[in-house]
Amino acid sequence: MAIETRRRSSTSEAREEIERTEEAQVDAQTANRFDIRRVIGGLFILYGAILAVVGFGASDADLRKADGININLWTGGCMFVFGVLMLGWALMHPIGEELTADAGDDATKGA
Repeated sequence: MAIETRRRSSTSEAREEIERTEEAQVDAQTANRFDIRRVIGGLFILYGAILAVVGFGASDADLRKADGININLWTGGCMFVFGVLMLGWALMHPIGEELTADAGDDATKGA
């Protein structure tokens, strides 16, 4: 009877560990989806592309207003590059991995 109780408890502990692992993976995926770096990067890429397109079609009057500098093109290009850097940062260092590592460290400290 004691052996059966041990088997049941070890089986339930294994199931709980699997559930915790699955929950941690779902939490990491959710954190990655809503990472602010991705949102900011996407918006900067979008607005940068729009400004660059507007800059390509700049008239002579627009260039004279800005002292001969195509402000829309330069600003759009810089915004696009910044957006790409933000997305690259978010993809190279996902926040979900950091959260999972922190959760593992907390569990280790508690034991």
